Amino acid sequence: MNYIPNYCYSNNQDLRDITVPEDICEIGVGAFSGCINLESVRLNEGLKRLKKEVFSGCVNLREINIPESVESIGEWAFRGCKSLKVLRIPGSVKEICAEAFLDCPEIVIMAEEGTCAAEFAAQMGIPLEVTGRA
Repeated sequence: MNYIPNYCYSNNQDLRDITVPEDICEIGVGAFSGCINLESVRLNEGLKRLKKEVFSGCVNLREINIPESVESIGEWAFRGCKSLKVLRIPGSVKEICAEAFLDCPEIVIMAEEGTCAAEFAAQMGIPLEVTGRA
């Protein structure tokens, strides 16, 4: 299995834009945590979950796509991503840990009504933009 190891790129200040290669099946815990200059992430189809702290502390992260293959978003996955404003969460996501978006003051979740993401947004008091397709 091809994967990115735990904390592999954490605190790398040179990363600004990431495209995860298609052959990557798993991204380890905290793999990109603390990458303060990271602005944009394109994840590949095939990832099943975003693990604990994967993008925690990426204060300049503005854009990330969550592919249809993702089923869960782990604890503190986006903690402290202060620049993340809009996040589209597909209907494939069935589990979101309570503190996944801790200290993300600007975030708006885009999701289809009745999905796990829509219910999560309502429970956590996060603004929701309902889409026709998540």
